[in-house]
Formats: sequence, structure tokens, C-alpha cells
Amino acid sequence: MLFLGFAVLIACGRVATADDIGALLDRVAAAYGGQERLSRATAFQEYGKIVSTLHAHPGQLHRAFQYPDRLRIEIRYGEDESELRVLSGAAAWQQGQPVTGTFYAAMLLQAARLGLPNTLLDHRDKVRDAGIITDRQGNALRALELPFHGDMRLLAGIDPETGHILESRGIVAGEHGMEFIATYDDFRRVKGRLFAFQETHYTMGRQVGHTTLERIEVTGRLPPDLFERSPSEPTLPEEHMARR
Repeated sequence: MLFLGFAVLIACGRVATADDIGALLDRVAAAYGGQERLSRATAFQEYGKIVSTLHAHPGQLHRAFQYPDRLRIEIRYGEDESELRVLSGAAAWQQGQPVTGTFYAAMLLQAARLGLPNTLLDHRDKVRDAGIITDRQGNALRALELPFHGDMRLLAGIDPETGHILESRGIVAGEHGMEFIATYDDFRRVKGRLFAFQETHYTMGRQVGHTTLERIEVTGRLPPDLFERSPSEPTLPEEHMARR
């Protein structure tokens, strides 16, 4: 059985209409810089630090993302431990080795969440109202849900006043279902586009990590070779930055 690990879900007093959902999405688009700016700023690179319950040392993080489904994540923990994950559409690799199944699904969900709010804005006709959810800080958020890629779902918890997405939930259904949650804070603008510089990560309701971004670079497009199959020895974040 899929463990959702959701906070309290309060049923809405009425079913939201397509106009209601559209108005909320318009508010989100405006909050993040406007539809035109979001359509141009479809790629970015992020640099920062990650703390994970699976690792003894904080990690140096480099994330490269090209909307909608190109993602590269490089992390170095301490002196000797590092990891590299790459998603390129229908293919994904970890440490240069192909991966499928749940790992591939998790990478797709992470890309979909990094693509917010565009992921919702570009699929307005498929977005469903999911009522009101209460997040871990007690905020009542409007929830919108997008089903995609078979039995996966993406849920976004939105502050109805600001239009900020304060929480996302990526759900893989099925017999061995998984739920991945990220909460967002410390919102700042980069080239007029809004980003959250703080993320807290949960898997199956259990906190597993925290990401603090230090720098984000926004562009229209990234080099395609960033998202190609990489050798088993990953390129460390600072080495990549040194080549830039």
C-alpha cells in the first residue's frame, strides 16, 4: 500500500472549477516572474550545500537543469565520497551506470519538481484540484495535482496569498509506492525569476536532508553534453566550475 505521509487533508467546501484553478495558476505565474519570463528562463545551474541523513559529512552540490527532463546532480561528501546522477529524457544513469524502475521514476519526479511552476502551467488542462493541505508549519495551502508518466503524480502546495509553492510531493504509485516531499523557503529573485534557496527533503514522511543554495545561474539553454552518459568516476562540482 502506498504510504502518502500527507499532513491533514481538508476537503474543500466545493469543487474548484477550471476557472478557479486557472486563476490560481495565473497568480503563481505572476509571483514567479510572469509567464513570458518563465518561458524564457528554462534552464539553470544551482550551487550549494546538502546535508543528508545517509552521509556523515555535508555535501557540495551542483545541479544543472534543462526544462522539462534534463537533469544532472553532482555531490561530493567529504574527501572521498561523491555521487553523480544524470537524467536525459527516457534514460538515466547513476555513476555512469544505466538505471530504471523506481530510481528512474524518482529522477523524473525530481525534474518535474525542479520545473515548477512551469510543470503545472504547461499542463493546465490536466491539473486537478486537490483541496487544502496543512504543511509542517501549520500553513493552509491550496493543493494542485498533476498525474503524469503512467502512475506518477506531482502535487504542489501553494500559498494562496503570495502564489509561492511552499511544498511539492512526488508520488510513485503501485505495490511498492514511494512519496518524495520537498518544502521550500528563503525565496529570492534571480534575473527576475523567483527561486527557493532553502529546501527540506522527506521520503515516506521521514526527513532525510536539507539543501541550502548559494548561487543560481539562469540561462535559456545549457550544453547538451551536461546530460549525456558520464563515466563512472563523476566530475566533482568545483572541478566543473573551474572549467567554466
